[in-house]
Amino acid sequence: MSTANLARIVGANAIRFADREALVFEGRRWTYRELAADVNALAAGIGAEGVGPGGRVAVVSSNVPEFLVLSLALAKLGAVCVPLNFRLTPGELGQLMERAKVEAVATVPEFAELTARAVEAVPGIRRFALEPIDGTWTDLRALIAAHRGAQVPDAALDDAALQRIVYTSGTTSLPKGVMLTHGNVNANMHAQIVELGLRPTDRILNFAPLYHVGGTDIPGYAIWHVGGCMVLQRRFDPAGVLAAIEAEGITGMVVAATMLDMMRRAAETTRAELSSVRWLIFSQVSSALFRVARSLFPNARLIEGYGLTETCSGLTYLDEAHMESKQGSVGLPVAWVDVRVVDAKGNDVGIGENGEVIARGPKVSPGYLDDPEATAEAFRDGWFHTGDVGCFDEDGHLYIRDRLKDMIRSGGENMSSAEIENVLADHPLVLASSVVGAPHPRWVEVPVAFVVGRPGLAAADLVEHARERLGRFKVPKEIYIVDDLPTNPSGKVLKRSLRELRPALTPDWAYEERDRSPSDAEDE
Repeated sequence: MSTANLARIVGANAIRFADREALVFEGRRWTYRELAADVNALAAGIGAEGVGPGGRVAVVSSNVPEFLVLSLALAKLGAVCVPLNFRLTPGELGQLMERAKVEAVATVPEFAELTARAVEAVPGIRRFALEPIDGTWTDLRALIAAHRGAQVPDAALDDAALQRIVYTSGTTSLPKGVMLTHGNVNANMHAQIVELGLRPTDRILNFAPLYHVGGTDIPGYAIWHVGGCMVLQRRFDPAGVLAAIEAEGITGMVVAATMLDMMRRAAETTRAELSSVRWLIFSQVSSALFRVARSLFPNARLIEGYGLTETCSGLTYLDEAHMESKQGSVGLPVAWVDVRVVDAKGNDVGIGENGEVIARGPKVSPGYLDDPEATAEAFRDGWFHTGDVGCFDEDGHLYIRDRLKDMIRSGGENMSSAEIENVLADHPLVLASSVVGAPHPRWVEVPVAFVVGRPGLAAADLVEHARERLGRFKVPKEIYIVDDLPTNPSGKVLKRSLRELRPALTPDWAYEERDRSPSDAEDE
């Protein structure tokens, strides 16, 4: 059996780059020797706690170093990491843990109560604390200290071995668990290294959530493959980002489109030196925000990218030579990936013609966890069908035009409109509902709902119903109570018609500043 184990990236570099800085977080710093020692110690510690090959451990956490150390310790043991979105409700988290058959969960004090409530319905789950938590939580920092000096061999794994289960919203009522293998992650690291020209002198700033491929795979682990440094931030803070770029000599980072204007406003009150940044990855950036990025980072290659959880992040990147002349394009396929645009019969469409984007390569997931039907639908004849509509230009640059999958992308988060619709439909006075994404100046899109109800249905009651069952970022920001929904002859709701109708309507309920709660403030 070959050894494709992701954990090898720290073992080798503990020798090759022993005293080179690998990780920085809130004043704490790790060399490669220290990072490898922590990974080995934690692997020994959680192994002694019963986590072994094939075991699955969920993580509900903001960005902390122990999240990354745990993911590598799990890989070293041949166990599986299941990162979960901390913005979900306890019920949603509990469902995902049950579906993934996790045997343990790790969290931080901030989400200890949320996680404890989530596991109430999942008996037998061991509880780990990434940072010290009062009560019945096993402290992972204490385990590292207790097993300091341990050497744990990397489990012998092949490319097909499961490294991670990442849940992503789809068109069904519950998210699907994307299986990412060690082979997928290794192939992605190599593609990121080639595409970004990563080298030991690079220092990336990482504030994208680690439960998402944006945090772990763009370029994520790849920076440790080449001996560079990751500067980790607990969450995005525009002023903190600018300060870190100057203090740490940051050379690259990935940002959501909504963050660029926040950084611009923060830059108006600070004079941080940002010239060290040589590449910046984003998506769905308007011409105005592109100009903002150009003014903030004049030395940087500005990279419009396109990728999915199923492709272990970036599938295409816009090349430097065309970053201005082909604004709006998501670029060319990254290394070792094939991308096509096809019609409904699977035939390639012509230049400039729209079709479904499909892809194949070693970065592409083998499928969805315990969901053979969804896997068979999306992974056909060796190709992953993205559900996105795009076209190629005459130079082979890809443009994404629309989405076949009914996805709403808001502030860096993806959400399924079907999931929200199903929750609204559970209200006893709701007859039918449809949710679409509406443009938003800050979050790109937000969910808005059109509802057909029985007499007596109040929009405010519907919002409270949704808030009890959905993460705050999924709750519709506008509610329209309508007499009927536009449909085609087969009865399918015409969501494009709803988007066109919305500007002429007055919502029965709309999110306002007075509706904010502490969790809303956190999301912002």
